[in-house]
Amino acid sequence: MFDIFSVILVGSVVTFFMYQNINKVTQKIDDKSKDLHPRFGIFASKIIDTIRGIKKDIDSDIECENPKLCKNEKCDEKSVIKELNTLIRRASFYESNLAKGKRRKEVEADLVDILQKLETIIQNSCMNGKEEALKIRDELEREYYKILG
Repeated sequence: MFDIFSVILVGSVVTFFMYQNINKVTQKIDDKSKDLHPRFGIFASKIIDTIRGIKKDIDSDIECENPKLCKNEKCDEKSVIKELNTLIRRASFYESNLAKGKRRKEVEADLVDILQKLETIIQNSCMNGKEEALKIRDELEREYYKILG
């Protein structure tokens, strides 16, 4: 009887210490992930600024001096503007506090999806689209590492 009681007591103590250590580790992980959400908001803001610049270059209703991008003859301006507005709305979600509940991998996956769609739009609707998309991707990649390290 004494042996069973000793085993249960030792097992309970070990379980308690494991529980405490797991709580400490998960608390540190949560603290680190909370620290990233403002950074993702800053990066999302950079993406939005980039998309707005592209939109300004493509939209014929907006006068733009020295546009970086020129639309090609295949460009359906209205649908491209609509798609760019959708990307802006999706990226603006990460500027707000609503995105705090999302995990880092979810946020990164959604932002990558936004950037891939932006790259496709640029390639399909702009002159020298592949080169311009590559420049924009490199620029945003530098911003990503500067902000999120």
